Amino acid sequence: MTATRGLLASERRRHLRRTFDEHPEREWGRYAGDPRRLLARVLRERFLRLHLHGTRDVTFEVGAGPGRFTPEILAATRGAVVAVDLSRGVLLQARRRGRRSGGAHRTDWLQAAAERLPFEEGSAGAVVLLGNIVCMAARDGAKLLREVRRVLRPGGVLVADFASPAGSTAEFLDVMVRRRRLKPILRRPRYYLLDQILTSGFQPYRPARMARWEFQFYTADEARALLARVGFRVRDLEAIAPIGWSHDRVAASARRDPTTWRHLLELEERLGRRTGCLEMGHGFVVAAERT
Repeated sequence: MTATRGLLASERRRHLRRTFDEHPEREWGRYAGDPRRLLARVLRERFLRLHLHGTRDVTFEVGAGPGRFTPEILAATRGAVVAVDLSRGVLLQARRRGRRSGGAHRTDWLQAAAERLPFEEGSAGAVVLLGNIVCMAARDGAKLLREVRRVLRPGGVLVADFASPAGSTAEFLDVMVRRRRLKPILRRPRYYLLDQILTSGFQPYRPARMARWEFQFYTADEARALLARVGFRVRDLEAIAPIGWSHDRVAASARRDPTTWRHLLELEERLGRRTGCLEMGHGFVVAAERT
């Protein structure tokens, strides 16, 4: 498979479905464990509450995974929530958790592809795309967002996150330091696709080179341009954890005390909205309105 052509959309969907069906618990752990991951989760949750607060129409959570953010969506909104995912395995986890948490009476779970949503035009007041769903659509990101726009009513709200080349590469190198594999990677950066990610933003599917997904990274300007092209107006954009994501001790120390944790969240949010910081940390989140 060449780096330029990429996977067919059907091939990519089969690969994603198979991977998440085989390891549904892995996705739950993406926002759990060390304080950095908790910080990335809480900042997303706060952004969700801010932009979905009081929504009365149905909300579609596309790429809902095992239900990590579903309780926050239910708490912020007043209407029904439909959790959609490609993987049956993670949806079964999400449904079990939803029934235990008491939000099942307002939630439905549906297996479907994000590019082919089985909903009528204008049937949702809000759509949530967390978990880098747009990035995992690779070069079909515009197609996915057009489908999301179709099911949103005019003026409806989209909340989505994006992975940036700089933030994701910094995270990758940090993980490799922990695994004591940094030196061979920096000796052969082309082999590990670093040059391609940083110049084109595109990562082909290359398991042997530690690229388990076909993936498209975005700068903040690229995300704005993409959203405008498919019919959205961006109303808020925030970097996730530009301070604490790359500094274990900052997040861990602040987490021990509720007051310092709250102040760190506020600092992260203020800094995260400054131009020049948007591509750092654990990606960025966007709130946009369907035009």
